[in-house]
Amino acid sequence: MDQAHQHTLVGDEDLQAGNSDRQRVLCPAKVNLGLRVFPRREDGYHDIDSWFAPLSLADVLTVNEAPQPEIILNGMTADITTEFEKNLAGRAALAMGVMAGKPANVRIEIDKLIPTGGGLGGGSSDAAGAMLAISRLWHLDISLDVMAAEALQLGSDVPFFIRGQSARCRGRGERMTPLHRTTPLFGVLIVPPKGISTAEVYRIFDDLPAPANRAPAYDKIANAPACLIDDAIFNDLQPAAFTAAPWLKELHHTVERALCQRVHMSGSGSTLFTLHDRADQTEAADEILQKALGHSARILPVRVSGA
Repeated sequence: MDQAHQHTLVGDEDLQAGNSDRQRVLCPAKVNLGLRVFPRREDGYHDIDSWFAPLSLADVLTVNEAPQPEIILNGMTADITTEFEKNLAGRAALAMGVMAGKPANVRIEIDKLIPTGGGLGGGSSDAAGAMLAISRLWHLDISLDVMAAEALQLGSDVPFFIRGQSARCRGRGERMTPLHRTTPLFGVLIVPPKGISTAEVYRIFDDLPAPANRAPAYDKIANAPACLIDDAIFNDLQPAAFTAAPWLKELHHTVERALCQRVHMSGSGSTLFTLHDRADQTEAADEILQKALGHSARILPVRVSGA
């Protein structure tokens, strides 16, 4: 697997030599390669059935001991709080402190490369990365299963990022079955300058007629060409998202018209994406979309992890 496709601990020569006073981890973005959503549960959550795939696009998170808890943000930090108790990575550190029975006196520095508010899971990935880095920093003997169970209290996507591998995710996202892909898969992310409220999308979803009772065939398409994946996957939240944000529906139409291929929405939006079998196809799509969209959206070529 490509190093950026999972929470891989990386670092400088001191780290490689075994100096454990600082830990650095890559926190990948993800896309939903299809998303089935079930009716709202009594507790307010919705069960899902989705193929989560990490991307080469990743934040870089560094953790070291500090006199008091602190978060430092660099890069794409719009609308992200540095208040430790309210930042998801900070809350993850506090949870690790409870599990370790010690204060979470750590400095978390995040170089943000994942756009915020687009459904790419950057905040959840940073939270998982913080948990993994702190576990190593403090030399804790905590299994990934235990960490994932604790991560679920932080958010539905966080357990997936604890393992960081392509998987079919069910329940709230915590029931994971690996989906191994042996051939490359590439894509282009189309990231609008604004996001959509996930709560609003789900509220509209609950008010719309129930989607068709379609069973995703993720295991059958895990190694299929991009065109077959295009034909097989669907996103039950897309009609609700397009209702909440008509401009996103128009953007989706513009991208499909420019590329003459299927375009998908990740999660509850607002990020759209395409799939390709080869890097040169992604580069061609990137060039076409840069001309077609101008500055109306960020165009990010990525490699999609399958292992």
